[in-house]
Amino acid sequence: MQFVLGILLIAQLSLPAGAPIPQVLTANFKPVALVKAGQKADIVVTFTALKGFVIDRQPQTRLTLKLNEVPGVKLAKTEIVAPTDDPKSKDGYYVDLPSVHVTATAAKAGSYEVPGKLTYFFCNKTDGFCSKQTVDVKIPLQVQ
Repeated sequence: MQFVLGILLIAQLSLPAGAPIPQVLTANFKPVALVKAGQKADIVVTFTALKGFVIDRQPQTRLTLKLNEVPGVKLAKTEIVAPTDDPKSKDGYYVDLPSVHVTATAAKAGSYEVPGKLTYFFCNKTDGFCSKQTVDVKIPLQVQ
């Protein structure tokens, strides 16, 4: 009996066969202003989650942004990990999604895109489905 109940529970938490997992978290990029060549740019990265989903804030599943340097752009860090603290949270999930800062310096004027991977762990509040997800991001940088 317990075995059958276990199978039913797993079936409820699974996506239909072949169904893709939706991109749950979206990164938004806000440079302070247009930056001049040779100056450091502080790009604030904020996040938006799909309604009904929560993002894990536990240390073992931290939200992480791994960036790749592009020619002409120097990054202060290529791996940025979001803070896990959230004073409003009463469990292991963010109430207020964190923001992270990307510091970049471009040698010359122009438009740049810094590619990277955003990795996080999420759960669906409705059905209890949880998963790790990694999505591609491109951070825009305008330099005068």
